[in-house]
Amino acid sequence: MTLPRYVSTLLLCAGAVACDGSAGYNHHTGGGDDPDPPPPPASNAVAPAPAKFSCDAKAVPADLPLPRLSRTQLMNSLRFAVVRALPKEADALWTKLTPDLARYPLDRRIPAPGDLKGGFSRLDQSIQQTQIDVMYDLGRGVAQELTSTDTRRNTLLGACASDSQTANDRACLETFIRGWGSRVLRYPLPPAEVTAFADIAGTTPVDRASVADVITTLLNSPWFLYRIEHGTTTGQAATPLSAFELASKLSYQLWQAPPDDALWAAATDGSLLTEDGFNAQLDRMLKSPQLRNSLDEFVNEWLRLDELPSLVALRNDPVYQAFVGAEMPTDATRAAMFEDVQLSAYNTLVSGGSVSDFLHDPKSYTADPFLAGIYGVPTWNGTGPAPVIPSKNRGGLVTRAAMLATGTASTRPIHKGYMVRNALLCQQVGAPPPNASDRPPAPTDRMTTRQAVSQLTSGGSCGGCHNNTINPPGFVLEGFDALGRERTVERLFNAQGKETAAPSVDTSADVQLYDAEVRSISSAVDLSRMIDESQLFESCIAQHYFRFAHARVESTSGDSCLLSELETVARSGAPMADLLKTVARHPTFKKRSFQ
Repeated sequence: MTLPRYVSTLLLCAGAVACDGSAGYNHHTGGGDDPDPPPPPASNAVAPAPAKFSCDAKAVPADLPLPRLSRTQLMNSLRFAVVRALPKEADALWTKLTPDLARYPLDRRIPAPGDLKGGFSRLDQSIQQTQIDVMYDLGRGVAQELTSTDTRRNTLLGACASDSQTANDRACLETFIRGWGSRVLRYPLPPAEVTAFADIAGTTPVDRASVADVITTLLNSPWFLYRIEHGTTTGQAATPLSAFELASKLSYQLWQAPPDDALWAAATDGSLLTEDGFNAQLDRMLKSPQLRNSLDEFVNEWLRLDELPSLVALRNDPVYQAFVGAEMPTDATRAAMFEDVQLSAYNTLVSGGSVSDFLHDPKSYTADPFLAGIYGVPTWNGTGPAPVIPSKNRGGLVTRAAMLATGTASTRPIHKGYMVRNALLCQQVGAPPPNASDRPPAPTDRMTTRQAVSQLTSGGSCGGCHNNTINPPGFVLEGFDALGRERTVERLFNAQGKETAAPSVDTSADVQLYDAEVRSISSAVDLSRMIDESQLFESCIAQHYFRFAHARVESTSGDSCLLSELETVARSGAPMADLLKTVARHPTFKKRSFQ
């Protein structure tokens, strides 16, 4: 069976690698006080790679023509509309809408040119007929639920909807549109637009069916489905955003949702357009738990966490049963593995830690007993200091279970090598030739995983790329099994699940990060140190965050100044939160380019 996570099937005879990057080491473990001193610099430390980006002050960055809300952002916007309309009934109403919500198509993950995997769902700016059809159904469904009873209708419109007067019915509806409609569409509706929406109700402005028609139209407006930005001036190549356009951009960037009351108020009184007012809102939003709405998605898609298959799909396979042991992991464990990485990033960010600190974070952030057992720590309930993983063999991010588990009994070193190269270092590996094997190599009852991989990939046209680039980082991680458990031997099994041998694992490899920077290492800790010293990881996260924030692949010329600034921040040891602030504070964030 070929599983989607395993790009090893794509890389068995891959072409050459292209890479570039740079470094700085300022240790601060995420989420609290530093339990250990920073590791001493190695005598054979890797030299920082050259900076990947340099600013061209004459460059003109581009904007997306018409940013479409991602699926996540759209669902959050619908939820916002429901909660704002009927806060006490929102949970029950949302549950009732679940079947229709599930019909809305997923955004496609689009790899950057030259990448074989990865990409961010925000980059999918296509629009399909299915999206249009389902969105109409969703708008209609929300509208019908919000107006399903007189009581609900009266909650929406107020007492004027049910009093004995009819002369005020039109004004009653317009007040609702001016209030709820403006918040849902994310800008104060001018009188002419209020009139246009109210006209949809015809001569029965507070009739439940008429109000439902108005709500359906509002929720299918382009202003709801897109982030429309006109700016505040005309006839210019770039124009400052209005306060409400800026509020929406900031809110969807950091929270994946419409502006909350405080941000809306700052847009209304104009303080958001001042430097102090903008920074106050930015700092407030970065301290909010809602930041996880975007940070979790960024980390998940950057590191391709959800490509990990189910941990129980092979539960009836004798080899997998024997490999796992008495206690089988669950899909809750799989989700906990993702959250462990996401919470490492979040706690590093909110505690003032740097990008380097995230790479080296030694703490466990799981409430799942199975995962906690893998790490050798107690479960964590989310409050107080997170437990420190006691093993000195774990090297932070690269040895978190989500980065090591495979859903099989095989460790897949080719996949891990590609993950290190492409996701952590932003190095590209060429596409495999047409005759490349479509089956990832696996251990046998007499051959270890490393032996199987080497036998298949070390010779011929495969050898150049696999021997020097893909395989070495994966081999260094062979000190951990396919669930992320530490090991010194690899247990081999026959087809019936009987253990046939347990040879020692070989984790030694010559790892070349770039140019002549090659080191002979044998531990994940050494691999993490090399990655950090090269500062390729810092350059890479800057590049990935640019793509996530802007919902497009960078132009190395047009976007060079912001990319260079992000790279400098990431390499400087500054707080990780400064990456997010750098994007939001950059002059291009507050403008709309029409070039």
